[in-house]
Amino acid sequence: MSEDTREPEQSVAIAEADVPTRITLNPSTSLDLSSFSEEQRAALLTDYTRGVLDVSRRAHELQVDVATLDKTLQSLAGTTREISEMGSAVTVTHTQETSVGRTEVLIGNTSQAKKGRLSKSQTGERDLTPFYVLGALIAVVVVALTFGG
Repeated sequence: MSEDTREPEQSVAIAEADVPTRITLNPSTSLDLSSFSEEQRAALLTDYTRGVLDVSRRAHELQVDVATLDKTLQSLAGTTREISEMGSAVTVTHTQETSVGRTEVLIGNTSQAKKGRLSKSQTGERDLTPFYVLGALIAVVVVALTFGG
């Protein structure tokens, strides 16, 4: 067995400072909280800090999504360029939904790519044709039963 050579944990008393009476919103604007009690100021500062952290988290998420999209576009463009330089026809489509929004990309050297139009399935539009056909068949059966009976 090995001996535990760690020192015992010591509790540290942290003295609470007075709750600030001013929140700096930006370099030219601050909010005076001196008319509020210390408990109210503490609650406001807590809410303000949570809001700042939420905004920071959201900004970070957006930066990650934008960086990912940038890398994806660079990769698609590079691959398309390489294939095109080899003399082959190429059309690359990519659709992505992120916190930034929906991005639809169509890259290539074909007539479809030059038109710049994505198909309905590529744009995420749902094809309702099977539902229309089924509805028409049901209507035909109902009419046949009504007049045939």
